[in-house]
Amino acid sequence: MILDRYLFKEILKVQLVSLVVLLSVFLCQSLIKFLGRAAVGRVPVDLIWSMVLYSIPAIAYIMLPLTMFMGILLAVGRISSDSEMVVMRSVGYSTWKLMRIALLLGVFTAVAAGINSLWFMPEAYRLSHELTRNAENNPQYLPIESGRFVNFSGDTSYSIYIDKVEEQGGDDKSLGNVYVIADPFSPEQGFFSTSQSALLNHDEYGRQWLRLSRGERVEGPDSKGRFRVFSFGTLDIPVSFSEQEGSRYENESGLGTRQLWEQRGQVKSALELQWRLMPLFSCLILSMIAVPLSLVNPRQGRFAKLGPAVMIYVAYLLMQLSLRNLINTGSIGPWPGLFLVPVLFLLAVALPLNLRRDLRRLRARESGKAKRGEDGHAEH
Repeated sequence: MILDRYLFKEILKVQLVSLVVLLSVFLCQSLIKFLGRAAVGRVPVDLIWSMVLYSIPAIAYIMLPLTMFMGILLAVGRISSDSEMVVMRSVGYSTWKLMRIALLLGVFTAVAAGINSLWFMPEAYRLSHELTRNAENNPQYLPIESGRFVNFSGDTSYSIYIDKVEEQGGDDKSLGNVYVIADPFSPEQGFFSTSQSALLNHDEYGRQWLRLSRGERVEGPDSKGRFRVFSFGTLDIPVSFSEQEGSRYENESGLGTRQLWEQRGQVKSALELQWRLMPLFSCLILSMIAVPLSLVNPRQGRFAKLGPAVMIYVAYLLMQLSLRNLINTGSIGPWPGLFLVPVLFLLAVALPLNLRRDLRRLRARESGKAKRGEDGHAEH
């Protein structure tokens, strides 16, 4: 029992340290990505930390099985290279007991990974999606600055050059000396407008409008190469309105797990549900693979089998991603789908690694008995 607690604490300690380090690295990478988007006006500066926070569940989806795998490899590898495992075996501590500790840790990690992937990850995606959508529809967060071109998308995509920008109270913004260019090479939709002033606001339906005042508009050329020029008092142009409702998403990533289960007859819903269930199986399979790879000879060093272990994990992850893409494109059916990966690695990797070690130990034991028998016969 003391040895069980010792091994569990050593593996858990390495896993937690690895999780904190890798999570910090990937969060810094996400922060840099969002800072880059904010620098070009694609993400409001006020929302950067919220977006980084919402990216944690997606990062943890990969990190939890990986850090558990690394924890077993590094902790047990150190114990084996320091000859502690030799002493444990001399007092009757078998490899199966070590496997039991690894599987117990795998179950705990699988529960945490399942809660993250089944509940936290879709909720974070939904909140991030709503935050981005609200920012796109909020004039306060639009990247409007004096003396620069800004691209907008409404019924027609166009670029705006603004000479000066002033806050009007609330979320509205007053613009001065505005130039609007919309697809100048299209005879049907192309136009060029100039205005002495403009106001950016939104109506009661959430639509944003750019209202130009006291300006001119040039349309064309038509089929005969002629342009139409006319003056206007006010001209309203819709900008950046997203017609998606809060409960609708570009894909199934923001749907609740229960809703995915109800829609499991659809290919994309079934695929998303399988993707969320994968960490539960991954933790158990990877723990079974990590134990035989971590038991090294003291003369080999603790990192002797780290290279093959990394290759196995990369192959596992790449096979998951490849099958997901094949199912998503309709190249193969949704069943057995992603469940094929843990079954394949269980039969082709985990069981052979463990059985080979047991067979090698059994042969060594039989050869030792045979040698002792020969020595006894020689003495007689």
